[in-house]
Amino acid sequence: MSLNRRRFFTRTGLIAAASAAAPAIVRAAEPGNARPGQKPRHIIHLVADGMAMATLSMADHLARAVRGRGLSWMNLYNQPGTVNSLMDVRSLNSLVTDSSASACAWGSGSRIVNGTVNVLPDGTVLTPLYTLFGQQGWKRALVTTTEITHATPAGFAASGLKREAAESIAVQYLERGVEVLLGGGQKFFDPAKRKDKRDLVSDYQTAGYQVFKTAKEFDAAKNDGKWLGIFSNSHLPFTVDWNHDAKLKESVPHLADLTRKALAKLENENHFILQVEGGRVDHGAHMCDAVAALYDQIAFDEAMDACLDFQKRHPDTLIVITTDHPTGNPGLCGVGSNYGFTSALFTNVQRVKRSFSEIFKRLNVPGPDSAPLAKGAFAPPVVDDPKFIADVIRDATDYQLTAEKAAAFAPFLTRQGRAQFTVMNSNVAQLGQLMGNHLGIGWTGTAHCSDFVPLVATGPGAERFRGFIQNTDVFRHYTQLAGIDFKNPSVPIRENLKVPLDLDKDLQREKEKEAKEKSASLWSEQHWVAA
Repeated sequence: MSLNRRRFFTRTGLIAAASAAAPAIVRAAEPGNARPGQKPRHIIHLVADGMAMATLSMADHLARAVRGRGLSWMNLYNQPGTVNSLMDVRSLNSLVTDSSASACAWGSGSRIVNGTVNVLPDGTVLTPLYTLFGQQGWKRALVTTTEITHATPAGFAASGLKREAAESIAVQYLERGVEVLLGGGQKFFDPAKRKDKRDLVSDYQTAGYQVFKTAKEFDAAKNDGKWLGIFSNSHLPFTVDWNHDAKLKESVPHLADLTRKALAKLENENHFILQVEGGRVDHGAHMCDAVAALYDQIAFDEAMDACLDFQKRHPDTLIVITTDHPTGNPGLCGVGSNYGFTSALFTNVQRVKRSFSEIFKRLNVPGPDSAPLAKGAFAPPVVDDPKFIADVIRDATDYQLTAEKAAAFAPFLTRQGRAQFTVMNSNVAQLGQLMGNHLGIGWTGTAHCSDFVPLVATGPGAERFRGFIQNTDVFRHYTQLAGIDFKNPSVPIRENLKVPLDLDKDLQREKEKEAKEKSASLWSEQHWVAA
């Protein structure tokens, strides 16, 4: 049985001092063996969003250091009956997918354009996986560390929208009766924050949902009825921040607990399908924040342990573990003579106690998790004093930053810096570069990458996932295993082959175009296609 994460993190703190003590060895759960041709009664689809292969490798190194065993993901490769494969996750319009197009390929069996949710370019709305499974009487669950309306969970249950239409996605979940919804995103259910002022929480309660907003409320959940858990205004906190903040531990459940309780609720159902997403792995990587990404990868692994434990009790469970795309393609670099400094630098990961998000908050830099300013309010000035910057970074990471390096980084906080590689011209990318001196970890960018991704499957039906597969194959396998005869329409791949003449100017034009579309509500909370 995997170690309870709350008890483990409380006991160890995941800091250097704790890791110096001899950790207890905990054996990962072993997958159940399936009979040839056996059909699953339960399907669990696990997604470490934005996980690059190096993220998986480094998280395994870190897990060995802080908990005395590597990742269960790696352990699966040595288990009999496990199927390993590579998957092409490209989207309809690009070799590089976004999370929405990637999840929708699994959720509809059709490739779509980045930024959309289960809709073809001509407006044809696709029927998502959870609609089909619901019609067959399967219970459906979505568990994530992002907003529950975010791209990856939405890909299985929503359709006909732009991915930014979170308020409409929340309504679709209710209309389609998804039985278990656990994640963040309170603001999309709150009448004070929704554009249409609809009290969606009350509507969910009227429809028979228990609604939870805190870990304490969730601890008291009853297994009857449906569940809506929204434990944060936006995304759930990064694990590295959760580890070091007692208030967060009291208010926000961690992914392993969410997964374990969802499985306990679903355990007596005849059939269920569950998607579990470690979504903040991706967010850490987008910010070039290696520590945030790695601890969230370990958190995902502990949620995976809960699923493997469940499979041991219920061998008729198919488990598929993968990622939707790599983000940032980080790497632990060879440093020093004969690369002798690399291992020592990597141990500094254990000394970091705050994410980049928290560092930027202390510097008054608005980030992706920042709440919008109240009407008429003024943002406090960004702190770009090199000494203050060095103090904040040292307090958060134990990195003894020199005044020279702090001064070189400061202009990026006020958008005055100029990186030679345009896609790295941001404060998060440059902080990631800076922290590379402390951790030995470098980045290729802040965006998604085109790599084929690993997939591991175990349980009845796992043999279908062998070899080099396409992301659209997942939908076909799931529907056929459930006895569903259905195929969505699709269109040929359509790439934009226009070569940018000036990357800086073309990227700026794209940003300006997106801003105009948002202001016109094309990308807002409205349905993208006519009802």
